[in-house]
Amino acid sequence: MSKEEQARSTPQAEVEAPPPVYPAMPQASPYPQTGGQYPMQQMPAPSGYPLPQQPGGTTPGPVDPAMAAAIAGQQYRDQLFALCAAGQHERVTSYGICGIITAVVCFPCGLICLFSDTEEKCARCGVSLSR
Repeated sequence: MSKEEQARSTPQAEVEAPPPVYPAMPQASPYPQTGGQYPMQQMPAPSGYPLPQQPGGTTPGPVDPAMAAAIAGQQYRDQLFALCAAGQHERVTSYGICGIITAVVCFPCGLICLFSDTEEKCARCGVSLSR
């Protein structure tokens, strides 16, 4: 047998061409890079909360928007609880089930039971308030 006949009779593995190589596209980042147009030193920190410090004393890269939103939410919550600490509670009255049933069954006189079976709480901090 000649070499040509052997090549025809034995199946050869198909040689696959390598995938085409495309030039790399630069990825646009939604956050400014350090040393770019908005350096970290010029960006204001949220009021009341300093930027986290690394052990070397340098500030980290850009602040994540989710982290900034969490810091703003914590500041808002602290302001609301400061109002409660100052005595400016948001009063919410809840009526007991016994007072409601008595008010419906014994209509005119049952209203006295309804208003005596109440509880006042603060909607923000949940403290029971006295009248």
